[in-house]
Amino acid sequence: MNALLLRNSLKMATAIFLTTALAEHFAHIQFVYYSLTGTLFAVDDNDDQTWKAGSSRILGTVVGGLITFWVHTIASGWGGVLLSLLFMIPVLRVLGWSSGLGTAATICLMFLMIPSYTELNWDYVFSRTLDTALGCAVGIGTNVLFWPKKHHIELQNLEASLQARLLNQIQGYRAWMTDQKPRPDPLSPVQFGEGLQRMQQLVTLEQTGPATHQLNRRRWPQRLMLWQQVGLHWVQWERLVAASDLPTPMDVNHPLRRGLEGMANLLVGQRAGALATSRDWNALAQPSGRPLLLLLALAEELKPLQANLRSLGQGGRSTPCP
Repeated sequence: MNALLLRNSLKMATAIFLTTALAEHFAHIQFVYYSLTGTLFAVDDNDDQTWKAGSSRILGTVVGGLITFWVHTIASGWGGVLLSLLFMIPVLRVLGWSSGLGTAATICLMFLMIPSYTELNWDYVFSRTLDTALGCAVGIGTNVLFWPKKHHIELQNLEASLQARLLNQIQGYRAWMTDQKPRPDPLSPVQFGEGLQRMQQLVTLEQTGPATHQLNRRRWPQRLMLWQQVGLHWVQWERLVAASDLPTPMDVNHPLRRGLEGMANLLVGQRAGALATSRDWNALAQPSGRPLLLLLALAEELKPLQANLRSLGQGGRSTPCP
């Protein structure tokens, strides 16, 4: 059996069991069906959506109950259902609770399709709405407490993977600069971008869930932007290195090697030395026969690279350097 399917089945079974137990425990819950319906609506196969969907559906249930109670005084049958939906849809969209439309419509059908709908009163509407909201709450609680997804761990792993990719690439350039190996192939923007894309998805999901404060405390939105800038400038830096085709070997004071060593130090949490000045690059252009503008462009790419890596080392507290 698929592990994810088994996990979701156990989660749903646990939520239904807890909902039934609570419904049987509280004497005022006369119809377990309402609570179980709320649970089925709130528990989503996608854990990332359960919190947002469940909270919206609880609020949608309340709105649906109120609108249905008002409509039943002026309309009945399917006409009343249609009229209720005409009011519910715009109200829920304006309030930002569109995902609660399913529970709101279900409440409407259950209220208006019962044989004695004309006897609806505030007590009945409030009780049944509360029953449904209980089921939604149990669904949310089951997901958050029993099977939470630790996205912050995945974010840390993704960041470590990006860091390892850069360090491995830097090691290849070190070997090239000392004539030990040929210049490494440029880092694939697709592979680097896949990690960034997944980080973006996780950050977006966490910002809509219950762990938003933890996400912001660890400055993951800022760290994501910093890594995006690092990836952008790294790709451009490698293109310029290939275009300049500087001769090797390079000594430790070579402007390009100094910049590379500075990035390596920043990636492992150490201080970076001072970057080469324009005078150093100008002195390199004359004997190498390379265009000065090309070398200066190479030098300019080193500045945002090191600035963003330095900010990552500081916990993402600085503004990304474009």
